[in-house]
Amino acid sequence: MVKFIQNIIWMLVATVLTTSCIKEDMDDCHNVTIYFQYLADGDKDVLHQYMSKVDLYVFDENGHVLGVGSYNQDELTNFKAVPSFKLKPGRRYKVVAVGNPYDHTEVVNYATETDFANIYLQDPGWGDPDVPVTNHDYNYLGEKEFVMPDQAGVMYRDTVTLYSSHVKVDVEIHGLPAPDASRQDAGIPYQLSFENSNAQTSFENEVNLSEKGTIYPELIYDNENKCYRTQNLALFRMDDTDGELSADYCEHVMVLKEINTGKELIRGNLYNYLVRNSDVIDVTKQEAELPISVTFNSVGVSITVPQWYIENLTPDYN
Repeated sequence: MVKFIQNIIWMLVATVLTTSCIKEDMDDCHNVTIYFQYLADGDKDVLHQYMSKVDLYVFDENGHVLGVGSYNQDELTNFKAVPSFKLKPGRRYKVVAVGNPYDHTEVVNYATETDFANIYLQDPGWGDPDVPVTNHDYNYLGEKEFVMPDQAGVMYRDTVTLYSSHVKVDVEIHGLPAPDASRQDAGIPYQLSFENSNAQTSFENEVNLSEKGTIYPELIYDNENKCYRTQNLALFRMDDTDGELSADYCEHVMVLKEINTGKELIRGNLYNYLVRNSDVIDVTKQEAELPISVTFNSVGVSITVPQWYIENLTPDYN
């Protein structure tokens, strides 16, 4: 029922920003202009390189949503994603920008909560125990709080800087038999999962430590490299509010099983892996990457940093 009500509210407010007016006052529209930027790990705006869609949520001084606007890849690429709308002078407002909200992004509680720490991004499947969660989007979040000038007719302009909410994860698995090519229905015989994965990120871009679950990323077989691997996998961030890798924020356990037998082939703690390889992997960066190479051989199994990742960190300038 709550989901139904939120969908109705979404339909009611979704037209507000796309028609360029917050419907408090339809006279003399456009006294607010908002710009977006994303600096990644540098000082240059590279938003259009990393985001194909941005949704902008506008809230009044009491935290109630006034409208939601959506800006697509063409607008971002051509620097036309510049929300412009009307707000009443002398009042405090807050805007929150959400980057790349696609099939794996659902915003919950925005229509009923006034505390932004309790408004969350999550995969839609987290609310249904019968739907396995397979991924997150490459999400980004940014917010700006401001007071409109008292003078009527004065234009207010500001920029929302977005920050990463995810870690890009690349897992490759070597040394296991390839799928049976003689059977059309064979499929992938192994299941990869991340237990205790962070399930929600708030509108303050903070992981909700009390909400964790299991994510089941899809594996594909790479014929060229003769390995199983993930594709475009993202997990919510693993660093704490001070930007440091934290055991509380990284309780993930990577598990690989045989689907037919249920036999567990590996079980590994991501935090231990990251600490062990902290000289080459930094998940506190904005464009954080987490590469993992699993290799089965005659003496057992090893979990290491892929060689291609190490080589990319030490480019040859000769």
